[in-house]
Amino acid sequence: MSYTDALTQEQKTNIALIKDEALKSGITNPYAIAGMLAIVSKESSFVPKSENLNYSASRLQQVFGLSSARANEIAGKPEAIGNAVYGGKTGNASNEGYKYRGRGFNQLTFKGNYDTYGKLIGEDLVSNPDKVNDPKTAAKVLIAFNKKGIDSLKSKGKLSSYNSTGINDFKNLEDATIAFYHVTAGTGKSVDYVKGLKNKDSLGGMTKALERVQDLYSYVKETVSKNPIKTGLVLGILGIAVFILYKKTIKKK
Repeated sequence: MSYTDALTQEQKTNIALIKDEALKSGITNPYAIAGMLAIVSKESSFVPKSENLNYSASRLQQVFGLSSARANEIAGKPEAIGNAVYGGKTGNASNEGYKYRGRGFNQLTFKGNYDTYGKLIGEDLVSNPDKVNDPKTAAKVLIAFNKKGIDSLKSKGKLSSYNSTGINDFKNLEDATIAFYHVTAGTGKSVDYVKGLKNKDSLGGMTKALERVQDLYSYVKETVSKNPIKTGLVLGILGIAVFILYKKTIKKK
């Protein structure tokens, strides 16, 4: 069974929502769309949600690099963990780390990012951070985040390392997937670090994304890409054309 065969109807509906939002925003490269979806698959499994910060001490050390003493002190306390690892960063006050923890399809994090992407999509996400868990809002945030991120990679001279000059110029699935992984991990990280995760992936996210991207690419092309509105419009136009032709034929007789 392929990865996409096992998805629920909710997940498939949300994939279609993301794909439609990408096309609406001008992203037409199928490798780019599949690459984004592969990253979403490991971030939220296509169901927008708030980050689960109920970490064990060992996981806190692995993911966030906390000391053993600090990790043991806050282990199993989600609000304390959020404030410890996100507080005082990127627009967060020291006690706002939990409030502005990861949400949505791509786990948007930090008050500064809620402000930035809320303004880009025309919604107040700072006053209502849970709105990022609404699928439609989450899709808009995801697309805005990735478009801005790819532009950032380009301005930093890093996008060419993925054989691309822009979001619609990816040539294959691997380059697209790793580029969008880079965006999610932070465009300030080095290309060598991100590409190195192909071979040494302690958290497993890169491995999952690369394993799933081919199935997602095929699914988007063969299943989700069918647009009933456009199909109906084409059939309607063809029907009218046939009727007019028929009328002309009758008149000639």
